[in-house]
Amino acid sequence: MLDARARLKRVLRDELERRDSLEVDTPALIRSGDFEPNIALFRVSSPDGSPAGSLHSSPELMMKRLLCAHPTLPGIHYLGPVFRAGEAGARHNPEFTMLEWYETGSDLDAAISTTLELIQAARQALDLTPAPVAHRDYGLLFRERLGLDPYHADTAMLQRTAHLSGISVHEPGRLDRDDWLDLLMSTVIEPSFPDDRLTVVKGFPASQAAMARLETIDFEEHRVRVAARFEVFGGKLELANGYHELADPAEQAERLPDPAKSGTDGRSRRLFLEALEHGLPDCSGVAMGFDRLLMWLTEQPTLDTVLPFSERRV
Repeated sequence: MLDARARLKRVLRDELERRDSLEVDTPALIRSGDFEPNIALFRVSSPDGSPAGSLHSSPELMMKRLLCAHPTLPGIHYLGPVFRAGEAGARHNPEFTMLEWYETGSDLDAAISTTLELIQAARQALDLTPAPVAHRDYGLLFRERLGLDPYHADTAMLQRTAHLSGISVHEPGRLDRDDWLDLLMSTVIEPSFPDDRLTVVKGFPASQAAMARLETIDFEEHRVRVAARFEVFGGKLELANGYHELADPAEQAERLPDPAKSGTDGRSRRLFLEALEHGLPDCSGVAMGFDRLLMWLTEQPTLDTVLPFSERRV
């Protein structure tokens, strides 16, 4: 497994460098960074007990700031550790390895193409044949599996559908509409994906990607606003999440969480928005779970089996 990890890192770096992407470093210790409401950060204290920041859950903000400062770069990538508190289980570990990259002049379809090429190159590096690929629409998946329109169904309907699907929630009143959609996606739809196939899903609701551009699609005789976002699954396992990145600073400011509500000083948010004012080049961005990719490629049942030191062995 150590050999497979090393080979996988090497091929991913080689493939991105072949595209003239530059590997960059970003700080693991950042000031706040509460941009994802469902991700808990590790808080860090100085020796005197005063707050010193948080361990980053993604290099996204810093990488976009680098692109704003150097917009002529064809692309940049990061391969290294990220940290998320409270995430431990068969598919999660509080510290894990992430591959994140940004390609300038790239839209969503180009990002999907790069992602699939990287995964197929990884398979080849581990002496595996190319995996078949299926492209699916988010709305059609919900219609086929659950008989509902995910863009217009209200919270009560989603809750009833979850109940009829055998999903039990301890405090259902604490879940909002997007929580119910995520729950149905992860417990009903994703488990239906074939194990040996790559499944690409597009058409996520606009509310589910605060840092992606928005676009309009046709769904069941309606015009629907969706996020320019995709996810790639290896079998039933989510491997990658990508956006056509939002570059408009005013729109981005409206769609980011209010730092006052999260109890943070908003420094990371402010510096990021100032960078967008300087100008983010047209680009796509993708985050891929390196350990999850290795887990799928080697057909391992848990993340623990592909990590040199998981949480339980540290």
